[in-house]
Amino acid sequence: MARILITDDSVVMRKNLKSILTTGGHSVIGEAANGQQACAEYEKLKPDLVTMDITMPVMDGIEAVKKLIKDFPDAKIIMISALDQKRMVFEALENGAKHYIVKPITAEKVLHIIQEVLQEEDLQENLSEVSSIPDQGTPFSIENVNGEFIVKIHEQMDGSQLQFLQMAVQGFLFVRPLQVTFDFGHTALLDLQVLKQLGTIGKSIHDMGGICGVKAFNAQLIKQIENAGWGEFTTSQTNDSTEGEV
Repeated sequence: MARILITDDSVVMRKNLKSILTTGGHSVIGEAANGQQACAEYEKLKPDLVTMDITMPVMDGIEAVKKLIKDFPDAKIIMISALDQKRMVFEALENGAKHYIVKPITAEKVLHIIQEVLQEEDLQENLSEVSSIPDQGTPFSIENVNGEFIVKIHEQMDGSQLQFLQMAVQGFLFVRPLQVTFDFGHTALLDLQVLKQLGTIGKSIHDMGGICGVKAFNAQLIKQIENAGWGEFTTSQTNDSTEGEV
């Protein structure tokens, strides 16, 4: 469980968050009413995670994120935003915030996103464990090629490994510009349920304004992806491979 610093100018919101977090097993080690206080408290308390409101007096959440990331690059910050603050949320994410929660908050939403952010630091270890599964090959790999994330999917991929892939994608979901290609290589057909879950990951890329592509040598697999509900995408034949952009 995490040691958390709550930042919000609303006493009621801080009280609600504290109740959710403590009930969820976390420890609220400090509170701040504005960004300036948050920076001071962070330096003093070194929390595992910070929840950060956007609109606050003295110093708003955006400026606080910039200062915290400058002074503490590994700081884990989750923004708390209203529905009409999308532009400011993106600015905070571009400056180092890890995730965001849109009001009205719920216990399920808050605890889920906090768990996602906390798990990021264990991601490389988890991926390493998955890659070393004996006699099964490597289910997936990710590389950054000139700013484009290439996610290579292998025939060994099954539902048990999708959680690790989802965590990996979450780690670069807020990169701008965001372009991700799922490369199935020479993989034949995959389980339809696996493809549907991969489609959910692809949709999350779309929802964040990213471009999601599909590449495969097997044209029949592309047809299977179409039937899995990935959404509309076009395909073109290049050499002996079929490529599509979702």
